[in-house]
Amino acid sequence: MTVAKLIDTITFNNSKCAEKALVFTNLPRDGLLVSPGSSSCLVATYDADEWHITKVNNETRHETRLSLSDIGKRYFNLAQPSAQGLLPHLVTPEMEVERIFNSLRYKYLRAIHLSKVPNPKAYLHYSYNKAFQALAGLKVYQGNPPVRKANDDFWREAGFTAEAKDLDWQKEQEELKRILTLLKIISRKSMSRVYAELIAIKPGFHELYLHRDYFHAETIPTGISPRDQVFRMLRNKEELSSLALHKFPQEMNKRNYFGYAPCNVTEGPFVFRKSNNVSYFDEIRRIRTKRQIGTLKDKFHILDYSRHDLSTQEKLGNFLELAKPFCRYPAVSP
Repeated sequence: MTVAKLIDTITFNNSKCAEKALVFTNLPRDGLLVSPGSSSCLVATYDADEWHITKVNNETRHETRLSLSDIGKRYFNLAQPSAQGLLPHLVTPEMEVERIFNSLRYKYLRAIHLSKVPNPKAYLHYSYNKAFQALAGLKVYQGNPPVRKANDDFWREAGFTAEAKDLDWQKEQEELKRILTLLKIISRKSMSRVYAELIAIKPGFHELYLHRDYFHAETIPTGISPRDQVFRMLRNKEELSSLALHKFPQEMNKRNYFGYAPCNVTEGPFVFRKSNNVSYFDEIRRIRTKRQIGTLKDKFHILDYSRHDLSTQEKLGNFLELAKPFCRYPAVSP
């Protein structure tokens, strides 16, 4: 298989991603490939019957003379780059979003483990959302209480330790900023579709998988915001064609999207698509009843910690070994 043929086999079709953009992972496949000396990501994009390698950095995008073979030799130590050698390092941009949130879930469970709480299972609940947000360095919304708490009080009072706070929570925020910036640049022809996919990733999948009232009519949002529109689309009450976005809504910046729906972290689950061609948006829309939810495992790797017995530190430690692979890209099929 030629490199060009490889790209054709693993990209979205035009209805899913108009520009057929794939992003390169780094060598260990635990993040994006970032050019040395800059924060540029390398993107392979199909345009005018050709594949181009571009560098995307901040708000700019420019061509590079690097070929796919050059990248294979320079960044992946491949003497003779082949389809098999490059395949593990080409993913859709949304898969980086997926990986970042898996990494956060893993980090949250590590924070529980490091804090040596008596019953780790109790912390896998949305009541710890504010504690997680404070650990991650986000300003917790308090409303207008008579006495305002210091932000750090939320994680301290919840039983987390300074060792948990010292985990590098900034890493995922910076990674999220990078991939959202990239998506804004490369998705200008498919903004509505990409936005719908991002909301399906977070919190759409979590809500479908864990919320018992997901199919209740009264839980379907009725507002006019793009986000509410997507929630209705995911429940098959509205079509994607009704959403006409020319730019991402304000919530799609690193802090807003990072902190939105923190139960995606405190309750899970870990999830990774099995194929580059799998869409969260499409697969969620196919689920019409609770009985059908089990079929999601045909398309996704799922590790649900909310239903695991993690009642002791030992059990949590063992579970972390199962969860660790979700922090890097899995082997995916075309």
